[in-house]
Amino acid sequence: MSRNDLNMEKLFRTQMESYTVDPSPGLWQKVHAKILWKQFLSFSFQTFNVYYLAAAISLAGIGTYAWLSDPGTAEQEQSVRVLPESDTNIPSEPSPDAAAVEQEAVKGAEAFSPGVQTQDSVVHSDRVSSSVPPDAATETRQASQPAEDQDIKKSSLVSPEPEAGDQTGQESGTFLVKAGFNASLLSGCSPLAVNFENLSENAVQYNWIFSDGGSSTENNPSYIFDEPGEYEVILKIIGKDGLEYTTRQTIRVFETPKALFELDEDADLTNNQPVYFYNYSRSADYYEWDFGDRQHSNLAEPIHYYNQPGSYNIKLKVWTDKQCYDSLVIMNAFTGPENEIRFPNAFIPNMTGPTGGYYDVNDISNTVFHPHVSGDLIEYKLKIFNRQGLQIFESNDAAFGWDGYYQEKLAAQDVYIWKARGKFSNGKTFVKSGDVTLIKHH
Repeated sequence: MSRNDLNMEKLFRTQMESYTVDPSPGLWQKVHAKILWKQFLSFSFQTFNVYYLAAAISLAGIGTYAWLSDPGTAEQEQSVRVLPESDTNIPSEPSPDAAAVEQEAVKGAEAFSPGVQTQDSVVHSDRVSSSVPPDAATETRQASQPAEDQDIKKSSLVSPEPEAGDQTGQESGTFLVKAGFNASLLSGCSPLAVNFENLSENAVQYNWIFSDGGSSTENNPSYIFDEPGEYEVILKIIGKDGLEYTTRQTIRVFETPKALFELDEDADLTNNQPVYFYNYSRSADYYEWDFGDRQHSNLAEPIHYYNQPGSYNIKLKVWTDKQCYDSLVIMNAFTGPENEIRFPNAFIPNMTGPTGGYYDVNDISNTVFHPHVSGDLIEYKLKIFNRQGLQIFESNDAAFGWDGYYQEKLAAQDVYIWKARGKFSNGKTFVKSGDVTLIKHH
């Protein structure tokens, strides 16, 4: 049979019948793996013991591990996890391989272990831990410290170079600088005496400012506020660290009233005549009169009747709404005109120079302007002003008068205004004013 008479199939068989090919070992391994996988998916009782039992054991182990782990503890550990300060460059997100392994484990636990922590909660815990900033470790440690320790650190000042002899600084390296003080009184009536207790610590210098023009550098000063008002007392200290610290308190000083009155000394007590009392008290809100005959009154200016003549001691008490107090007593109120003070209306000064203001009561030359007094004075003040209101003379002693000179020069011939106030030994007070003419003798 010729070659052309053969069909294609017969020709292929004839040519390839004696041809052989040996497959490679890798090819047979791939064919064998495909056969095993096909058998595994086809599920038969012959292959169950070999493959499915191994898979079931593996899945049961993963589910048991996930179930035994404590979700609360795991989440708590993740939420408080902090990085060491030296490892601030470690990335906060897990590596891709670790995340994939963890995700596969969670999927297996979710698929085969009911009741085990779900994937959402695990991922939530990872998000909490991975969102901690690099310096969260420092903040977490500070939050775990007691509040007292934090306050102490805030108020302590570290001395870089403690001074010689500073035992506190030498021993601990830190010291507390504090400015503070206590006042014995925070309010009261004028004049108000206040003692200050210095509570400052680690200070080397003190400066007290009392806000009325006064100051002190003492450690524990005492001060008198003689005028009413509110005064901010400021204490400035220099600490051992060389810095200045300031503290302050407000002292309230209330006005003290002044009791002052006059009465009709010439009243006729024999005919039961009324006696008028004139109240000149200052800054008073309440009054109490004692007329010396066991009778009292709370009126500002009372009228009183005495049953019989006599010598009576009359007392006036005054208060303010802040309970500040003053009083005045006139002894032997109806004793006649022996307690009296008068002033002349003109005088002729010495033209040769100042005399010093002292005078002789028996001298009739009238070269010094002075009062004429009947009775015993226990308080006295005289002031003299020119027409422009300038005070040119003042005396607190009735034996010392004005000689007509101002700043060692003879004053101009003119009319001057004077004002005097005082008290006699029996308690009677007086306030008088008038004018006096200075006459130059050529």
